[in-house]
Order: sequence, then C-alpha cells, then structure tokens
Amino acid sequence: MNTMKKILLILPFIWIALAGWAAANPQEEQQAEQFYREGKYSEAAEIYQEILARGMESAELYYNLGNCYYKMGENTRAILNYERALLLDPGDGMTRYNLKMAQQAVVDKIDVLPELFLVRWYKAVETYFSADQWGYVSVGLFILFLVMAALFFYSPSVGVKKTGFVVGILVFLLTLLTVFFAMKQHERISKREYAIITTPSVTVKGAPDNSGTSLFLIHEGLKVKVVGQLGDWYNIRLADGNEGWVAKSDLEKI
Repeated sequence: MNTMKKILLILPFIWIALAGWAAANPQEEQQAEQFYREGKYSEAAEIYQEILARGMESAELYYNLGNCYYKMGENTRAILNYERALLLDPGDGMTRYNLKMAQQAVVDKIDVLPELFLVRWYKAVETYFSADQWGYVSVGLFILFLVMAALFFYSPSVGVKKTGFVVGILVFLLTLLTVFFAMKQHERISKREYAIITTPSVTVKGAPDNSGTSLFLIHEGLKVKVVGQLGDWYNIRLADGNEGWVAKSDLEKI
C-alpha cells in the first residue's frame, strides 16, 4: 500500500509536467522558418533565441537554432544547441545526425572509456524516450493497471481474476520502472552535468587557478562533464577519464 501511495503521489506531478509545456507563438516560428528558407539564418536564429529567452524551451526550438548556427558556420554553437535538443528529446535521430555532422569540425577526438554491455543497454533504454514521453508511458501503464485491478476484484470468472492479477502485477512493476526512467530523465535536465567548450583553445589546469599546473590542451566544441565547481572554475572530466580545471568562461552548460 505504501508503494501504491507513492505512485499516486508521483503521477499528478507527471501530469502537471506534461501539461506545463508552453508553445511558442506560431507566427514567430513561421517567420523564423521563412527567414531560414530565404537563407537569412542570423535573423531566424534571433527569433528562436527570443522565444527561448521567454522560457518556451523545447527540443524543436533548440534543433532549429542549431541548424541556423550550422548554416552560419558556427559549429560550436550548433553543437551546443543540438545537445540541448537531445537532452529534451534523446531519441531524435535527425538531431543526432546533425550533431555528428557538426562534430566533424571538432579538433579533439577523444576515445570513450569502454562500458559493460549491461550498462550500455540500460542507458540506451533509459534515454530512449524523453522525460515527458516516459511520463505518458507511465500514465498509460497505470491506467492499464487500474483496469487489471478492476478485473481482479469484480470479475466473476476465476480465469479472468487470475489474468487480471498476473498482468496487473507485471504492469504495476513496469509502471514503477517507467516512473523511475521519467525521474532520471528529469534529473538529467535539472542537473545539466555536461557542457561544451566555447573558447577556441583551453589549457586544462591541475588546480582551480591560472598558476596551476598545465595538464593538457582542449578545443572548442568538445563535450565535457562538469564534476565539480570552485569559485569561477569548473572541474571537468573528459570521455577518456582525464580530469582537470577550466575557467567558467571557457564553457557553457548544455
């Protein structure tokens, strides 16, 4: 019963999150799309930036803004916005393709540390849907669970009762799992652990100070994980496991 109460408490928040997304003014987006088709990428980007500045965040807006920057030859800004789009909608194949195209201009080619198959599989499943999409799935599964519970309690047939019980338990467990995935995806959006290097070249230091030992050199467009902060310095970790400190002004969080 305690678990049931937790689910009932969590689901309203998911519904609120799903209903809380604010759409941009269609006329503004149409104008931006018209500018883009005419090759006026700077004007289109300005409109998308204004929409985002009002808090109307969406994967589509970041994707369109990334396309504008890519067309203007600003690959680092394009990468940043494609990554932001994927943070909100990790399953978008077109955004992933465009991101790879933009990343071809990145100087640093980092070897990613190998992961266990189960870890890769889990991450692939967790990031298959966005937080909102997992929320929709969990709501749908919970409704199905209620249907199975009704069959179990009110059906006169023993066979139907057994089916309702078994399927209901399975669906309930899947509901818990999808709620967990939705929460993890929401946590990723809230924490913003990753960042893009925006300075042409950065010397990573061994301490959060300009006088610190120089460890290695990285370049703009590289994606790094922020693992700590001290004043105006970030402790970053690369995909190959190397760590160090860079000034806050040298990167921008995704």
